[in-house]
Amino acid sequence: MSLKRKILLILSLATIISVIVASILLAFLFNLHRPLPSGADGGMSPLLIAIIIYLSSSLSLLALINFLLGKHMIVPIVEREMMDNERAMLTEQLHHSQKMEAVGRLAGSIAHDFNNLLTIIDGYTSLIIADPQAAETEQNAKEVVSAARKASFITRKLLSFSQKEKTEPMLLNLNTTLEDTKKMLARLIGEKITLITKPYDEPIYAMTDPVQMGQVLMNLAVNARDAMPNGGRITIKVGSRQVSNGQCNKPDSLPAGDYAEISVQDTGMGIDEETIGKIFEAFFTTKKDGKGTGLGLSIVKGIMKENNGFIDVSSKVGGGTTFMVYLPLSEVAEGDLPDDELQEPPALGPAPAAVQPASAVEQAPEPTASEVSGDTPTILLVEDDPMILTLVAQTLESQGYHVLQAKEGWEGVKVGRNYKGKIDMLFTDVVMNGLGGAELAIATQELYPDIKVLFMSGYSRTQLDDEGVPHDAELLEKPFTPDKVISMVRRLLES
Repeated sequence: MSLKRKILLILSLATIISVIVASILLAFLFNLHRPLPSGADGGMSPLLIAIIIYLSSSLSLLALINFLLGKHMIVPIVEREMMDNERAMLTEQLHHSQKMEAVGRLAGSIAHDFNNLLTIIDGYTSLIIADPQAAETEQNAKEVVSAARKASFITRKLLSFSQKEKTEPMLLNLNTTLEDTKKMLARLIGEKITLITKPYDEPIYAMTDPVQMGQVLMNLAVNARDAMPNGGRITIKVGSRQVSNGQCNKPDSLPAGDYAEISVQDTGMGIDEETIGKIFEAFFTTKKDGKGTGLGLSIVKGIMKENNGFIDVSSKVGGGTTFMVYLPLSEVAEGDLPDDELQEPPALGPAPAAVQPASAVEQAPEPTASEVSGDTPTILLVEDDPMILTLVAQTLESQGYHVLQAKEGWEGVKVGRNYKGKIDMLFTDVVMNGLGGAELAIATQELYPDIKVLFMSGYSRTQLDDEGVPHDAELLEKPFTPDKVISMVRRLLES
């Protein structure tokens, strides 16, 4: 039954019931005060006349309502208000659910980060307990504090992103916003894609909601990632541009002038002209069933409109795509500078020895077998987290092992190729930028066919399967303690 018929039925029933009740009430009142008289000339009684008048007016009112319903004057207003309320509620729920979906995507990477931090905290704490008077105790304690602060930073950023609340526009330095979002975006797009960020050469401010801007960057980064299934490069750049009427897809309702510009460029397959006109429509997607909702770009457009901004796109088939979002620039007096957004705390104390520029690694003298006793096992240790690299290296060296260190897969291949002696074990992380641990193991086994391989990771077994780690491979799960490292390494070398 249509809404119009429902309203008409309800009003008709209400009118009939009210007429019956009013008639009974009038009859009761007349009978209470005096007998029901007939007209002087034998005509109708006053009670009957009153009932007829009341009934006629009620029916006239019902006829008027029916006329207005027929002319589409009442139902459209009711339907429009209901649809507006429902649309606002669904939009809010959609924004929040999409953020929750992103948190779900990030769960594995965040768990990996926390496992790394727990490994650092547990490992350095164990070293402190084992020898509180050691010369390295103070630095070990600083590493524990630094890891705890990084864990707190990740938690606060995650809570800030996932919370459901009203938008609160504030003055933001977009350079800072990009820097704060960079690590989350890197986790989201995965290891196969290189993320490059280019902040503006000076602070650039806009009035916008920080959580919404994080969602805009996230949606555009995910869209770019999906356009490069075999890997590629995403470049996010912050800049400034003067936009005139008719430029950059600016709506006529917004004034011409200076705007902050954030561009997200990918090296993907590009978008053809026919598709590019539909990409901002809700539920439009070119992805396979179940791979996309078609809401990401429409949400970005809605967020920009809500913040008095707009979005434009440029693409070439086979030449990648660039999305540009624009926000009105805000003039900031020196005394009105906003507080810095959440920033990752710096490491305490001197940097670990493993943290060196690439040039320093290349210029360092190559290790030679003559420096190592023939009975001393040599371990190639590869880990992209400098603090874990240093911790594990210290742990192994304390047991008399000779440790060769590398910060990522390709550097591990180089160290292994340049080493003149025998390498007994490869001890490597699995998920790293560039060459992953599984590929590194294959490359190293070609150089040293008898080498033992031990993987370490904070990811789930399913994700390790996706990375190509064999089911029967030796795996040390993060977080681990120094005792666990020593025990497992010793067992493998003696087997």
